[in-house]
Parts: sequence; structure tokens; C-alpha cells
Amino acid sequence: MVPAAAGLLALLMSGPTAVVAQVPTPSPGKMPQQQDSMKKMQAMSAMMEGPHHVLAMAYGENLARFAQALQAQVTKSTTVNLDLARPAVAEMRRSFDQMKQHHQAQMSMMGDQTKPPMAGMMQEMETHLTALGNHLTALESEVNASTPDPKKVSEHTTEILKLRAGMSAMHANAKPDQMK
Repeated sequence: MVPAAAGLLALLMSGPTAVVAQVPTPSPGKMPQQQDSMKKMQAMSAMMEGPHHVLAMAYGENLARFAQALQAQVTKSTTVNLDLARPAVAEMRRSFDQMKQHHQAQMSMMGDQTKPPMAGMMQEMETHLTALGNHLTALESEVNASTPDPKKVSEHTTEILKLRAGMSAMHANAKPDQMK
């Protein structure tokens, strides 16, 4: 009985070793891919937790709220209510400027090592910011006219809301394997 127990013990002790020995190690070709994926995940996580990112997102949401308020008023009326439009657009500009300032601060904080894995997403964000700024400038010109055209105000607020939604979707859908 003792020799049988000793044999069983020896078999049990060698079992996990045999299993560990059978676990395949990643091929050298896959190692850089895995490291790139890890770098992307770390960069994304650091970016999304940064105070500048959180503040930029909040200012972006504020901008969208004022655009929605202006859009709702213009949609219901054939004229632009200047008592609403001018302060709303001024707040949109302030929110945009703050959002952009915090976005730039976040990009500065990231450093050069984290930027390459996120270059595609960063370029798309810059494109959205530029287009949003252009529509906001046109909207400011329109609401500062003596008689703003409600159709133009509506067109610009619609575009601003689309761009802002695109930026939010980028944020919500961003996954490390999508950043290239």
C-alpha cells in the first residue's frame, strides 16, 4: 500500500508540472502585437482618468446643452430670440474654449510615448474640434447680426450637435484594439 501511495503522490506532483510545460508561450511574432495592445490600453486608461479629460468632456456636454436649448427655440419659432440666442452662444463659446484648453492640456500630459498608439483617434478628435469651432464662429456671426436667419442658426446648431455627438461616440466606443 505504501509503494502505491508513493507512486500516486509522485504522479500527482508531476501532473501540474506536465500541464505547465504544455502551456504554449506566445511566438516572438505576437509579442510586439501584445505589447502594442497593452500600450494602447494603458494610454487610453490614463487619458480617460485624467482630470483634463474629465473636464473637457463636461465642458463638451455643457456646450451641447446650450446648443440643444437654442435649437429647440429656433425650431419652435420663425424668429431667433436674441435674449436666448446671444447668451447661449456666448456660453457655447466659453465651453468650447475651456474644452479645447483641457483637451490640449491632456495631450501635453500624455507625452510622446502614449501618443503613437492613439494617433488615429487624436487626429479624428482634432478634425471634430476644428469643424465644431468653425460652426460655432459662424453661429456667433449669425446671432450677432441685427436680424439673424433662423434657418442658418438651426443649420449651425444641428452641425454642432452632430459633431459633439461624434466626439462623444468616439469616447464611448474607444477600445484599445480600435486605436490605430
